[in-house]
Amino acid sequence: MEAKVPVILVISHGYFCRELVNSVKMIFGECEGVETLPLEEGMDPEIYEQKFNEILDANDGNVFVCVDIMGGTPFKTLAKAVKTREIYGVAGISMPMLIEVLSNRDYAAGKELAAQVAQACAESIVDLSEYLEKLHNLG
Repeated sequence: MEAKVPVILVISHGYFCRELVNSVKMIFGECEGVETLPLEEGMDPEIYEQKFNEILDANDGNVFVCVDIMGGTPFKTLAKAVKTREIYGVAGISMPMLIEVLSNRDYAAGKELAAQVAQACAESIVDLSEYLEKLHNLG
């Protein structure tokens, strides 16, 4: 039986997750099967956890999670959920990373997708100093 393409859940402090998805749509096009869950200022962590679990349940647990940073409430919510569910994902979500997830979720899932995305995106962090200096010297 062929594996079902996972829903991508982007979680973050504030509305970063929603705006990231909106920005990625400008480059990638429509992003079907993508949901966001912002941790709103002052939101009770238990309410956030409840909403997170509702999304997991609505998608039969077939969710790949992209979180903004390790250690905060969104990450802790994910970490708590993996005690009873098999969930995979990546931390440090960015535009290149989300595009990579969307581009590869039809071909890889779970641990394999997380590894592919992390490896591919390690190269997306670039020190532009030398490049910008060359541009400056051309002008």
